Amino acid sequence: MTIQDLRYSLSMGLMSGIFLLQGCSLNSNLFANNASTNQQTFGEGRVVSQFKGTPTVELGNQLFKQGRKPQAAEVYYQAALSLPSPQRERVILQAAEVTASLGDENTTKHYLQKIPRQALTGENQARYRYTLALLALQNEQATQALRLLPLPHSVISTGLRSKVSLVRQRALEMGGRLPPQPSNLSGIPPELQPHSETNQHTTQQQSTLPRAVENLAVLLPDSGALGSVGKEIYQGMQDMGNQLGTVTRSKQYATTAANVINQYQQATSEGADIVVGPLDKDALDGLLASNVLTVPVLSLNYATDGQSSPALYQFGLSPEDEARQVAAFTTGRGLRQALVLVPDSQWGSRLAEAFTAAYSAAGGQVIISVAYPNNTSKDYLGTLQAALANSSGAQMVFLGASPTQARLMKPLLQAQAPDLPVYATSHVFSGRVERNKDADLEGIIYTEIPFVLQSLQQGSLEQLKYPRLYALGMDAVAIAKNLPALAQNQRIQGHTGEISLAPNRLIQRRLVMATFKDGLPTALE
Repeated sequence: MTIQDLRYSLSMGLMSGIFLLQGCSLNSNLFANNASTNQQTFGEGRVVSQFKGTPTVELGNQLFKQGRKPQAAEVYYQAALSLPSPQRERVILQAAEVTASLGDENTTKHYLQKIPRQALTGENQARYRYTLALLALQNEQATQALRLLPLPHSVISTGLRSKVSLVRQRALEMGGRLPPQPSNLSGIPPELQPHSETNQHTTQQQSTLPRAVENLAVLLPDSGALGSVGKEIYQGMQDMGNQLGTVTRSKQYATTAANVINQYQQATSEGADIVVGPLDKDALDGLLASNVLTVPVLSLNYATDGQSSPALYQFGLSPEDEARQVAAFTTGRGLRQALVLVPDSQWGSRLAEAFTAAYSAAGGQVIISVAYPNNTSKDYLGTLQAALANSSGAQMVFLGASPTQARLMKPLLQAQAPDLPVYATSHVFSGRVERNKDADLEGIIYTEIPFVLQSLQQGSLEQLKYPRLYALGMDAVAIAKNLPALAQNQRIQGHTGEISLAPNRLIQRRLVMATFKDGLPTALE
């Protein structure tokens, strides 16, 4: 079977499958008189159909049958945004499946990132994994495709099972190697399963822990776009190793997505007790897909959903963690109605979704969530005035913003709604002392790592280019040395926050709450 044969077979499967989506549309006749489209390509490579009329599933079906698959996928995606769950996620997955069948990696990942993690259960989780596997196969990564496919024991529909079998057959023909069968037969990765008191303990027990931590292998880039970042992280690791006063030797292996497997294997052959890194997400995904982990890995980024290993511990400066902490802090203060302002970007969407989910779970209500223009030349005031006009009763603002954006938004909020307190994440502070500029941030309450506040007090913050990443390196060593204790539910006071280990082997951080006074971050009293 050739790739062309596979694409034809999958196209037939998609043709039969799209009719199952007919019931997902809220308005079946909206496209009837206006089905013409024009094509526009955006910077991330995503094709957006500028069609006349409202996007509906039926319009997507019509475009697909005409062979206009990129446009059909975008119409499915746009139509999904107006649907309730679980139809919304199901139609987004349909859009992603279409672009995956075309080998369009950027657009497929863009769609999949719009699906909340909590929606990835049951058939949705299986379709998510199938779509990633299909994309891997189109990129001729047969072994990775086999690793990503839903397990043979998964309870899935007949149509999906047929498509999974087709991809599995083609991957095997291409020389892909089947991964060993895990004990989890549900098809849902451990990090996406709900955790009870019992299975939390079980998951932790199944984790691979280092016997000792004296030799650290560090997989970091030493050149290219991430070269300077890698050097500052490694400097933090070396300085922390010296501070601990225990036997801690580290060796850096210059790592890219292309050589990560070879560097990991070399590090383990040279006696590494634990491997720290990689930093690059593609390198981490490639390492996991190789299925070669024998020595524990403390990554400095997060793997693509669905990929994990009992030997993998994931650590990073997660913006979602900070958004969830703000949600807990504000609801604890009795602020139960929020206006959410985030930039119109993928990062902004992730931040808003994390805050909204945590805020709602704690009893709060997001009255309105607004994505403001991700461009400083746009009309911020008009967007803000419209948001405030539709947020009557709001008791607070959650602001997702870069320093430049926050310096524009906070004075506008102060002028338009002076009584609304503004909460944000650490992204509002650049890590550089700029008192004149940051005077515009006065009064914002935000999450900050202890190291930044301590360095400000000591006057040493300016010595580092990336202070938060330097602190990440310091804490990576502390975590590596204390993994057995963390696995027993102990906590350590780190430079990036109070550190604990979740049952899915994700490192969690609790940051300090800070505010701006006279243009300088200060710990909140």
